[in-house]
Amino acid sequence: MLQKILVAIGDSPDSERVFAAGLTLAGKLGAEMLILHVLDPLVPHGLSTVASPLVGGILPITNDLEIDRYIKAWKEYERKGIERLQVFAERAKEHHVKAEILQNYGDSGPLICEAAKNWSAEAILMGRNQKSMLSEAFLGSTSNYVLHHTACSVMVVQLPALFSTGEATPTS
Repeated sequence: MLQKILVAIGDSPDSERVFAAGLTLAGKLGAEMLILHVLDPLVPHGLSTVASPLVGGILPITNDLEIDRYIKAWKEYERKGIERLQVFAERAKEHHVKAEILQNYGDSGPLICEAAKNWSAEAILMGRNQKSMLSEAFLGSTSNYVLHHTACSVMVVQLPALFSTGEATPTS
């Protein structure tokens, strides 16, 4: 039976569904959880950027004020991430599930695989947002990366579609 489940949560409100699924699974199996949040350094935090493949992806337009604003926004993003992880860990404790938390920053796919390996996870539970095929071709898919680069089992919680008919739809 599974004894160690890594639950990878993202920044969207749908991370609640991923956590709830992980908590249910861990509770039924008597497993412990590692709740992982990967901070995305490319999420806008007040630093003006220009995205273009011609300049290697991101070309920041910066000045001292922009950099200070970015640093403050980044620290707030980190703080909110840790607070959310602590709330999830407390909820796990209330359900008699042992839970650890981990927050890191960078490319989600490799970091999830690395955390699973380092923690000796037997399974990873994560969400998957449905992207358009074009979006997934250019941006890639974290869940697809993890499926192909980890040594343990992977369970994917299907989340609401971002694109239904090829056009962007509001998610809230």
